[in-house]
Amino acid sequence: MDTERKAQDPSLVCTCNDLYVDDIAEAVAFGEDEYREIFAVHGLQPRCAECRCHVEQIVGEMS
Repeated sequence: MDTERKAQDPSLVCTCNDLYVDDIAEAVAFGEDEYREIFAVHGLQPRCAECRCHVEQIVGEMS
């Protein structure tokens, strides 16, 4: 994970895949709440999984 890049843009959640808070919101609105499925909605796959806790936190806040 590129922590410097993530610090520059708080809406960036996954630096490996350029997944943003808005992307997660879109997937949740589509009915997804599982980590891997959030990525799959956008044709992505998790890589290093360092963002997992952050993704799950955001999903929890949106539920």
